[in-house]
Amino acid sequence: MATLGELLSSQRKAKRIPLKRAARQLSIKKQHLQALEESDWSVLPESAFIRGFIKNYSTYLGLDEKHALALFRREYDEAKYPQKPPIRQYKKGLMPTTTKIINSTFTVAVIIFIAYLVIQYLSILSAPELKVASPPDDFTTSVPIVVISGQTEKESQLAINGQFVPVDPQGNFSYEHKLKDGQNIIEIIASKRLSPKTKVTKIIRLTR
Repeated sequence: MATLGELLSSQRKAKRIPLKRAARQLSIKKQHLQALEESDWSVLPESAFIRGFIKNYSTYLGLDEKHALALFRREYDEAKYPQKPPIRQYKKGLMPTTTKIINSTFTVAVIIFIAYLVIQYLSILSAPELKVASPPDDFTTSVPIVVISGQTEKESQLAINGQFVPVDPQGNFSYEHKLKDGQNIIEIIASKRLSPKTKVTKIIRLTR
């Protein structure tokens, strides 16, 4: 059975679509499309963004997105790409004593607790952060479906043109939006309880 990368690559070549043109029309970096075709997950962002890329790319190439995502789930192992904390190295004779460790731990715990209280207080008063990674501003495409993806605060509620969109535990979101011919105005709104709303507006033009 062909891999996801082989399927995408062969379909693109069969349609005689240069990788550069596909990247421009989909508003996805060329190196990201190339990484998808080579199944090189190490150079791609988090899995939520990869799924968005796969949905958009497979639709663009006329492939079954569900089949493409099934291949991705079979091939992608999140355990292979963990974010490991740095390991602290000590030179001989410089190992911290137990007393120093206890004192440092207590001090850090107090600082963290105070910082937590401050952050919680500010979080109640501040509007949620909202970053939309795709699509770009004032975007023109010939594909009738666009993937809207980005990140907000995990406690936020997200709506796209009034449609509730789920947010994963890391605050990532990915949503397929069907375009109409001509100009499409898309409003992405993140909101939290007792906080002002954050709104991002995207204008997308569909040309046939």
